[in-house]
Amino acid sequence: MLSLLAGCVSIVAPVQAKSPREGAGEFAAGKTFLAHANFDEALKAFKVAARKDPGNQEYTQQYALLRRVIQLRRDFHREQDSERWLKKTGALRAYYYDHQLHSEALPLDQERQRRQPSVESAVLLAETQLALGRNSEAAETLGNLPDGQTSARAGVLHGLALARLGRIDEAKKVAERPEMETDEAGPLYFLDLARVRVLLGNARGALYALTRSFQLTPPSQLDSRKTLVRENAEFSSLSEHPDFAQVLQTSSRIEESGCSKGPSCGQCPMRATCGKAKAQESDD
Repeated sequence: MLSLLAGCVSIVAPVQAKSPREGAGEFAAGKTFLAHANFDEALKAFKVAARKDPGNQEYTQQYALLRRVIQLRRDFHREQDSERWLKKTGALRAYYYDHQLHSEALPLDQERQRRQPSVESAVLLAETQLALGRNSEAAETLGNLPDGQTSARAGVLHGLALARLGRIDEAKKVAERPEMETDEAGPLYFLDLARVRVLLGNARGALYALTRSFQLTPPSQLDSRKTLVRENAEFSSLSEHPDFAQVLQTSSRIEESGCSKGPSCGQCPMRATCGKAKAQESDD
């Protein structure tokens, strides 16, 4: 979905950078604006940073990416085709989550649940509600799923909402399901399971779930996932456990492709053979 956000953007009248640090202040200011969902001011700051240091790929990519995001924010409401609407809103949601802008993701998830109610849309909505501390709403979103319609992630997020609300017995019933603990459940399932087990006082079980999550996380995402665990208040009680440091050394066992994982395919050395690049060209 992020290929929808990528594209070649020309920076007007690049100037010669005077030092390797040229543009750093503007780029930092742009990130601060972005953290407060001030997209227009962030774009201006990123543009200045990219002009001051045209050789800095991060500056130019973040400017190009945010310009595309702003365009999508203006245009996706008018999209009539359901499939393209899902792709565009999915791309926006991915960007918002990359920058912890959960309040921006909430209306997208609510609209998706309204348009195409399903287990998947309910999970996305509940995930955002939980990120915003709307635990009662998340419990209601997942508790109202029709009988027989659930998933591993829906169950564990429902358990997390219930545990946060102090409904411990109910949380144990919906979250502690060993039959769901397969690799197919995915890294986010095990991350959420660890959060539930912390709240249930099961430190050893939480560390086991964290280990499984790290093992199933692609190598390119592993450092950020571990940083999230270190900084998340829900995991603070685990930091004193003698095995916590060892768990944080867990390696991924996922074999990742040669994709550079950048926001744009434009300068990737694998562009000629990469399916992602071809899809991007098709979307453009």
